[in-house]
Order: sequence, then C-alpha cells, then structure tokens
Amino acid sequence: MENSEKLVAINQPSTDQDNGKPNNLKKSRKREKKYKPKFIHGNYNRYYGYRNKPGSGEEDIRLLSFKREWFNSKDVLDVGCNVGHVTMTIAKRFLPKRMVGLDIDSNLISTARKNIKYYIDAKKENYVDVSESENVVHVPCSANGESSPINSSMFNDASVSFPENLSFKQGNYVLNNSKQLSLVQEEFDTILALSVTKWIHLNNGDAGIKMFFQRIFRHLRPGGRLILEPQPWTSYKKRKNLTLTIQNNFQNINLKPEQFQRYLLDVVGFSKCELIDVVHHKSKGFRRPIQMYTKC
Repeated sequence: MENSEKLVAINQPSTDQDNGKPNNLKKSRKREKKYKPKFIHGNYNRYYGYRNKPGSGEEDIRLLSFKREWFNSKDVLDVGCNVGHVTMTIAKRFLPKRMVGLDIDSNLISTARKNIKYYIDAKKENYVDVSESENVVHVPCSANGESSPINSSMFNDASVSFPENLSFKQGNYVLNNSKQLSLVQEEFDTILALSVTKWIHLNNGDAGIKMFFQRIFRHLRPGGRLILEPQPWTSYKKRKNLTLTIQNNFQNINLKPEQFQRYLLDVVGFSKCELIDVVHHKSKGFRRPIQMYTKC
C-alpha cells in the first residue's frame, strides 16, 4: 500500500491553487512529518528516562510498593509495558509462572525484547523484599486512614525461571465491540495497568475505557488482581489537542478518573479496592495513587 501511494503521489502531484505549480513533495512530506503528533498513545520511547534519572541506576520507585505474593508462580499481564523495565524486573525478582508485556507500539516491543539480555547478564539483585517492608501500607480505598495489611505467603516455584517465564507482545488491548468482549476468557491472576488509562481514554473515549476495564475483569481469574495507576484529569488537559480524535473524545468524556473506582466496583464487578501506595516521586506529575482491585 505504501509503495502504491507513493506512485500515485508522483504521477499525480498536487498543485498550488495560487500559481498552479506542483508542490515540492519532499518539503511537503517534511512539513507533514514535522507537525505529525508524536506519542499519541503515551508510547514515549524514553519514558523511563523521564521517570528515572538517566544513568543513575535507579529502578522504578513503584516496584517498592509491590508484594511478591501478587506475582510469584502466577500468570501476569502488564498492559502498556513500554520498553519493559518494570515487566522484566517483576519477571526476574518475583518469578511469576508467566509474565506477558503488551504494548501498542511495535518499536517499543522490539526494544523490550532486546533489553532482556541486560537483565540476564545483570548480577543477582540486592533488594528489600517489600512484602516484609514496614514502609508499605495497604488500606481500603474508602477507609479513612485505617490500615488493612494483606498477609503475605512467601514461596518459590523451582520450576519457574527467568527469562523463560517472560514474553513481549504487540497489540491494542482495547477491543472493538461487545462481541469480541464476550469471547474473552479467564487467563491471568494479576494484570498491571500503570499510567495507561489517560491514553486509552483520550484515544477511545468513554466507550473505550469502559471496554478496557471490562476486558480486564473478564481476563482475570477469580481472586485475580488489577493493579491500577490512573492519571488524574488535570493531566488529560495537557494532551487534549494532540489529534482531532483526541480533541473530540476529550470534549465528550463523562467518566472522569475520580469516578473509575465506583465504576469498577458498582458496574464492572470488582469486589474491593485497596490503596497500595501514593508514590513519592521527585516529580510532582508522577505522584499518583496505585490501587488494587480484586475480583471475587
């Protein structure tokens, strides 16, 4: 298709309405490329450079809030995995039976696959097992400061090994219609959706974000967990003019991020919501609550 389109453009050049002369195709394409919106799905190719200081060796601070029991020997999906640093750390540190990283951007997935070798070659990590850390407090979202710790059960499955437990796939997690949704089967024990809801919402509107949540619920087995880090409504406004589709969707959004909890509990069917942590990142824009929703 791309080759045929180029041939059409060469054989039938557009003309300038003022002087009737053919446009300079190279200049036109450069101009189009220059103004083409980038990263409309939040698929930043240097995302972890924004979150973590480049070259510092710092790991993603969100990992300090995760507990081994949510992942160990389980089937785990990371939606919007980018180049896979969080995905690979979970796969290596917590040893899920199966760890799948999914992203809409094929270039990011390609990079993630190449990054695996660096995690294989890295020396054994020294880290505090956060399941025993006193700094991590888990409370019901609706509670007023009352802690509700989750009991940890530490165990390892000797049959699970890294990186055999890890895979990366390219795809759009948002389905097109309810018929596709009806075909989704229970497949995972834990699904991560970290800082992706804004982009799904802006690109697909209320219908898309609802489909996203409903697919997650269907994808989870009974007792399964959704680990969710939603971006606030204020951050939507900064990206509302990226494309005409995003502009239109933004203007018609009724389900705001602060309403996600009630929708997930009352409509989708999750039984409870717990606040895992509010990440104390150096950058104010990354100080977001991380929630966990449980399916009965």
